[in-house]
Amino acid sequence: MKTTMKKTDTPEIRCSQSELRAAQEGRTITGYAAKFNCWSDPIMGWFKEKIDSRAFEGTDMSDVIMCFNHSIDNILARSSSGTLKLSIDEIGLRFEFEVPNTTAGNDMLELVRRGDISKCSFKFRVDSDEWRYADKENGLEFDERTILHISKLHDVSLVVHPAYKDTEASIRELEERKADHFKNISDDGCVESESRKRTVELLHLKNR
Repeated sequence: MKTTMKKTDTPEIRCSQSELRAAQEGRTITGYAAKFNCWSDPIMGWFKEKIDSRAFEGTDMSDVIMCFNHSIDNILARSSSGTLKLSIDEIGLRFEFEVPNTTAGNDMLELVRRGDISKCSFKFRVDSDEWRYADKENGLEFDERTILHISKLHDVSLVVHPAYKDTEASIRELEERKADHFKNISDDGCVESESRKRTVELLHLKNR
């Protein structure tokens, strides 16, 4: 069973599945902020997701910053100033920027060239998504989410650890949406994994 939903209110952060590349000559760093139709690893132990190839059609990318660990104190480039270039191709959302001649910029360039920093993540807001929930009939181990449209891209970030930290608010919202979907069904056959149970319990405890 598939369910299409509209708009989440909380920005989400996800790790990119691509590696960064820094030119050995010059100061250009390139990579993909997102790749289309590639399943993620299980998020918080209970769902996987992929991005539809049309998800960035009409997305607001007018003021996207390139930063380090999602910190606005470490801006490396910006789309509104023309220093961050974003483009869509058959693979996904590609970025390119010239590293600024600043202390932070020079440090980032050296660390990317050395391979100490090799991943990125991105912060975005979803306008529409589709879910296939694990149940007894389909036998899925994890819920599956397809992101159909991203309304706004906030930033692309070089990261030390491409983990799903800072996602608790968005995960809580997704869990509440699923509960709303099933609230009028007496026997939905939903598969409840132990890791998913622990995640929900932890979020409820933190929200008290």
